[in-house]
Amino acid sequence: MSMQLKMKNDCLLIQEIEQEEATTAAGIIIPADKYNRRAIIINPGDAKHLKAGDVILKNIGKGTVYNLNDEEFEIIHVGEALAVIENNA
Repeated sequence: MSMQLKMKNDCLLIQEIEQEEATTAAGIIIPADKYNRRAIIINPGDAKHLKAGDVILKNIGKGTVYNLNDEEFEIIHVGEALAVIENNA
């Protein structure tokens, strides 16, 4: 059976993505490190400034890990999204 989650209040459903060093358009290098992780937003809940598909930078260990349909997701508060990575190519 397939389940879906509806985010409440200020929560986001995210999924971590493989870590590779990235450079922003301004030339800032974002290294793959053990303290910050990149994740893609699957469900932005009520967040007005974030949308599904946005790639964010977040701290490790701030959310709740949740397995849904044999995939691992994480539920975090909007405030745990440190930044949106605008040029994630």
